[in-house]
Amino acid sequence: MESEAPANAIAPIVDVLGIGFGPANLSLGVMLEEAAPDRQLSRLFLEAKPEHVWHPDMLIEDSLLQVTVIKDLITVENPQSRFTFLCYLKEKGRLYDFLNLRDLFPTRYEFNDYLCWAAAQLKEHVRYGRRALRVVPADASGAPIPEGDASRPASLVRVEAEDLATGKQEVYLGRNLVLAAGGIPTAPAGIELGSRAFHSHGYLRKLEAAFPDTEAPHRFLVVGSGQSAAEIFQDLIKRFPQADVTATIRRFAYKPVDESDFTNRVFFPEWVDRYNSMPADKRRGFLKELRDVNYAVIDHALIRAIYQTLYRQKVEGNVRARLEPFLELDRMFEREDGTIEAQYTDVMSGAARTFEADGAVVCTGYDWPKEHPLLDAFAPYFERDDLGGYQVARDYRIESQPTLAPNVYLQGYCEDTHGISETVLSLLPVRAGWIQRSILAAKQSPTAPPVVAAGG
Repeated sequence: MESEAPANAIAPIVDVLGIGFGPANLSLGVMLEEAAPDRQLSRLFLEAKPEHVWHPDMLIEDSLLQVTVIKDLITVENPQSRFTFLCYLKEKGRLYDFLNLRDLFPTRYEFNDYLCWAAAQLKEHVRYGRRALRVVPADASGAPIPEGDASRPASLVRVEAEDLATGKQEVYLGRNLVLAAGGIPTAPAGIELGSRAFHSHGYLRKLEAAFPDTEAPHRFLVVGSGQSAAEIFQDLIKRFPQADVTATIRRFAYKPVDESDFTNRVFFPEWVDRYNSMPADKRRGFLKELRDVNYAVIDHALIRAIYQTLYRQKVEGNVRARLEPFLELDRMFEREDGTIEAQYTDVMSGAARTFEADGAVVCTGYDWPKEHPLLDAFAPYFERDDLGGYQVARDYRIESQPTLAPNVYLQGYCEDTHGISETVLSLLPVRAGWIQRSILAAKQSPTAPPVVAAGG
């Protein structure tokens, strides 16, 4: 199924070339692996990490998965798959032990182990330690099209990547591209990050490097009101028994996630259809209404655990942790002596407040840009929506001019057109199914729009 590659490529041209091999492209890889012979597509995924691991710096002890394990890589699309979480448990000899827990929400550590187990079975289709440097449209020979010239037909996607182990640059070619490189950690303007003040994305690694002595009386500051911030607040209290830990939030208190039965229907596949069919202004309003389903909200059990921890300190007369409300972070920087200074405004009184700390963790989320920097060279080929961004079809394909033969798909970057489920685990295999069917339809009839009826 794979044709010979031009001399400047290290691998044959593939039907599906993926950037990133986290849960999103891993789910797609599973679906492609188990496809019927007449639905087989050649594929290759590039992953910057040296091996498969899921959010390694947030694998905090006892932190739990926030969705049921039935929403794994494949079950909701194919319960008979050999890649289900239950098959993983059976192979590991823990099926009955897990069932006896009577709890479908495992630790994040165990779910990461499941993902690694699945990824290991697909290793022949993955190149680890490869960081994508440049993605450009290419002609049939694999040569890049001059930037900005969308009048020239592009037959392939060309990915120029660095082998992080050797420093050498490599070229990969594909007939379709699936971008699933993950979110980009963000911090507000005026926040200077470094070795002692860092984003939650690198929490465990940077914490252990800067603060190896867990018995020292460190002063820590945690910024943010979401799940990661709460988990880190609780972890710092436990990990450093002599430390003073302050959590700051802009609102009055931690807000629990709305996981009620009717609200959770927004994670049903049919709700993506409904959301996608709404006018843009209606989608924006609906998305705003759903903010407390996914953003700046925390599991009920974790909120209660933190409250109990703080109460217990009061009972014992050893208050070394606190939650400070109504604070908006204006500036954070490291002084010459290594101390972190954080300057806030009290949003209720308008008063300025300053905190000093030895270390700070900024939990201010991620940016998921639909106009991802890696796709800049494709911009002249892509169609624009009524908001000025790339126009994305229901099958997660960026609409493009006829001169661009390859389809470019996005995983994780389409919240404004596909809804609140876009950046979470809930619908991974459903989305992968849409992408697989779209690529197959285009391959079978290159001149016709993809047919992506449900099923398959």
